[in-house]
Amino acid sequence: MADRPAARLDSALVYRPALIVLAALVLGGCGGEKVISPTGPVVGALPKAAKGNPAAGKRLFIANGCGACHTFKAANAKGTTGPDLAKVLKGKDAAFVKTSIVDPGAYVEKGYPNLMPSSYGSQLNAKQIADLVAFLLKK
Repeated sequence: MADRPAARLDSALVYRPALIVLAALVLGGCGGEKVISPTGPVVGALPKAAKGNPAAGKRLFIANGCGACHTFKAANAKGTTGPDLAKVLKGKDAAFVKTSIVDPGAYVEKGYPNLMPSSYGSQLNAKQIADLVAFLLKK
């Protein structure tokens, strides 16, 4: 019987500090966002998104080998590994197409493997992506 109070004491000595450490870790992660304030007056507007050039987008489509996997009549592409872009992009907006380029795993067309490289978001600059989107959505 004498061992039981000691066992309770040992448990309390172990659990109490563990709970304190856990609480400190949880609270330490809260509110850690850094707030940035302007150092002077803010003048003007934010830059507008780059306007895409469909002709430049077509060159990018060809140069990056998109037609090896995708069918897309506007580029004479007849790939079958990926979906026919004219069909799957019909009715889609620019935001959807851009996301499909920079984060191809965000939406994968049913019946096709997720094989599209995920590096285009870092390989292509904002203007190139806008060009490619403009080409893919060109009517």
